[in-house]
Amino acid sequence: MSMTFLSLVKRVCRECGVGEVTTTVSQSGEALRMCDWVNSAYMDVLGAHQDFGFLRTSTSFMSVAGQATYTPAQAGTTNFGRWVRDSFRNYPTATGTSAEVFMECVDYEGWRNLYQFGSNRTATSQPYYVAITPAKALGFGPVPAAGYTITADYFTAPVEMSGDSATHLIPTHYEMIIVYKAMMFYGGFEAASEVYDRGKLEFTRMMSKMRNDYLPDIEFAEPLV
Repeated sequence: MSMTFLSLVKRVCRECGVGEVTTTVSQSGEALRMCDWVNSAYMDVLGAHQDFGFLRTSTSFMSVAGQATYTPAQAGTTNFGRWVRDSFRNYPTATGTSAEVFMECVDYEGWRNLYQFGSNRTATSQPYYVAITPAKALGFGPVPAAGYTITADYFTAPVEMSGDSATHLIPTHYEMIIVYKAMMFYGGFEAASEVYDRGKLEFTRMMSKMRNDYLPDIEFAEPLV
């Protein structure tokens, strides 16, 4: 079971040798700094890579006749971060997944110049292409008709923990990375080099392992002919 926000703060206090915090709510002084450092550590860890595998999730939504673009909220996402470009597909809802097709993710300018121009703006059918707009909305081409279920994957964006029982997104066996990073913040603030060095050593070791486990494999491009 994952440690809660309060549990993380208490662990940082023990590791740094300071008085224990009993709640994360309405704090001040050193207790508030400990809470802030835990949240900053959490956001820094996940901010280092937006494509950690444990942040990836799926969404599914229905097309609306004549609606070419869909915001992340309209697409049913929660705490949206970024789209997985090669994950889009759709099928006629009435038929089911036996008629599912893949969708190609194309350049936004190309999509806009083709499907948002002239009579193509109002011509609707099953979409086969998708573009990600500058605002991270989805633009479909051709413009969808009603009755299609569109599915896609996206990476969630972390939000700060709030309240004693708040939880985090990091896998349980790596959650101490938050503690180690928070120790670095404490050590830097208090000029406690031994705390900082111990936190940095463990943070670096654990971040390396987490990258190996949860970042996409590196793939080499095809040789040039």
